[in-house]
Amino acid sequence: MLDWLKPMTAHLLGALAFVLAVLAGTARSNAAPGDHDFTGQVPGVAGKTWIDLLSQIFPGIAVAPLGYATAVEVIDLPSIGAGDDSWIQCGDVIKLLDRDARPIRLGGRDYTIATVMIEDDCVGPIALFDDKGKLVDAVNIRGDQHVSFSGEYVRPLGPDGALVTASLRHDNSSQSYDISSLILARPGGLSSIGYVLAFGSRDCRDRFTEETKIGLTASVPMARINVAITRRTVKYADDCETRLGREVKTTFKGYWRWDAKKNVYEAHTKELNSLADWNEKHF
Repeated sequence: MLDWLKPMTAHLLGALAFVLAVLAGTARSNAAPGDHDFTGQVPGVAGKTWIDLLSQIFPGIAVAPLGYATAVEVIDLPSIGAGDDSWIQCGDVIKLLDRDARPIRLGGRDYTIATVMIEDDCVGPIALFDDKGKLVDAVNIRGDQHVSFSGEYVRPLGPDGALVTASLRHDNSSQSYDISSLILARPGGLSSIGYVLAFGSRDCRDRFTEETKIGLTASVPMARINVAITRRTVKYADDCETRLGREVKTTFKGYWRWDAKKNVYEAHTKELNSLADWNEKHF
C-alpha cells in the first residue's frame, strides 16, 4: 500500500468500526425490556432478574407489594468524577422506584450497564455486569441533589469502550446547576473521564441559561468526545418584564481525546475551563 494512503485507510477503518459499534449498541438498547417491575428478567442477561443483579449492590433487596423494591443497605461504592461520598445519605429504608439496563459490547463480550431511580436520590449508582449477571464494578456518581439519566445515556466509543452520561442538578430561587458527568465503561470497570457544569442565573435585569450538548466523532481506537455549552443572555428593563435588545448567544467548546499510549482520555477544554472560572468568580 502506498504510504500516503495508510493514514486515510486507518481513519476510514476506525470510522467504520465506530459506526458498527454504535449500530450494535443501538440494536441492543432497543431490545424488548420485559416487565417494568423488579421481578422481570434483565435484558441481555439470560435467566437473571433485577433482584438477582441488584442484590449484589443492595443486599437484602426485596420486591414491595406495589411493584417497587426496598433495601436496608447499599455496599460501599467509590465516588468518581463529580460524585462525592458526602452525598451518599441513605436512611434505614432505600426505596427503588425504577431500573434501567443498557446492554453493550466491550472487548468482544456482552455487558450490561444498569442504573436505578431511588426515591430520595440518596445514592447515585452506576453498575457494570458481565454476560452472566456478575457485578464487575459499581460506583457512586451522586454529587448534587438530584441524579438522572435520559435519552441515549450509554453510547459506544469503539470496540472496547462506552460513554455513560449522568446529570447531577439542583435549582434555587435564582440559580440552576446542571453537571454532566462523563463516565468511561470498559471491560475492567468504570472510571471518570471528566465533567462540565451548565449554570443559570436570573434576577430582575439579567437572565441567562447554559445548555450542554455532547457529541462523538469517530476516531481510532476510541471516539473523540465533543462538548459544547451554549450560553443565552437576555437583559430586561426596571419593570423586570420589558426585554432590552436581542438575546446574546455564546458557545464554549472543548473535547476529550483518547491517548493510546497513556490509555486515558485527555482533556482539551480551555474554553470550558474559562467559562467555569468566570461563573465561579461572578456567582
